[in-house]
Amino acid sequence: MLLLLAAFLPCLIWDGSPEEPAKLGIERICRPDQVDANAMQKLVAPGVQYRENEATSSRSPWLDANGWRFVRNPKNRFLYEVKGREAELAVVETFAYSADTVMRTDAAGMAAYGQITAFLKNVPAADLPIRANIGVVEDGSAEAGELMNLLARHNLLYRVVNAPDAHLDVNVKIGTNDYPNKEAADASLMSHKVRSQLGDERRLMRIYGSEVVVGRLLGDQGRARIHLINYSKNSIEGLRVRVKGSYARNQLYMSGAPAAKLEDYEVVEGSTEFTIATMNRYAVIDLFAR
Repeated sequence: MLLLLAAFLPCLIWDGSPEEPAKLGIERICRPDQVDANAMQKLVAPGVQYRENEATSSRSPWLDANGWRFVRNPKNRFLYEVKGREAELAVVETFAYSADTVMRTDAAGMAAYGQITAFLKNVPAADLPIRANIGVVEDGSAEAGELMNLLARHNLLYRVVNAPDAHLDVNVKIGTNDYPNKEAADASLMSHKVRSQLGDERRLMRIYGSEVVVGRLLGDQGRARIHLINYSKNSIEGLRVRVKGSYARNQLYMSGAPAAKLEDYEVVEGSTEFTIATMNRYAVIDLFAR
């Protein structure tokens, strides 16, 4: 179990004694001479920026998240350069997407890495396929990448495909009559169009009560696993989640709250809904049909 966990955590760039990171529970160490940063895909420091919204005179959250990069290039090796609690987000992104990442961080980041790793050791392994409503045909373009970014931020579940997949509800191929290049230049407009075409009733997962939580859904006919990442610095009260499928049993793993349980749990008309009273940095929810 611990060996499997270590495989899905960032490799810490460290040139000192291995004893110091080991004391913090960090087991994956990369010596600087083992790391070729130029051969890796560089990631943004994960978190939230608040930008002025001129239309509403309010501040809207902009997520700096990397999940879409992992989904787009699952065979790549990635580099985080983060500080402090950004390292905690880097660890949970890596774990949630089973990504191959390397991390350069400071002392505060090492402490955050160790703390979240102690929690992750309690989360059992689960080898389940990705669930998605939407297929985005890979053409290597920046426009396709920005669309993937916004779909992920809005929890519109997609997978990257080489050609339209008839098993998915919506397939997006930029440059076609349905998705012309002119529209693709505005990723926000395109993501809203895709959401409208999908419709909320067909969505495999919906998250209510926050714009700063990104979810990932895995599963098969008998089981589902949901990863939820809170990109803000604060906990979120009353997060509601709805998932397609009828699941009789559940198990919640919440960072910072080992005794937390799902609340207001109900199965209605082929969907399962529940509330997380206080959403901390990261949660994993396992759902079982029986």
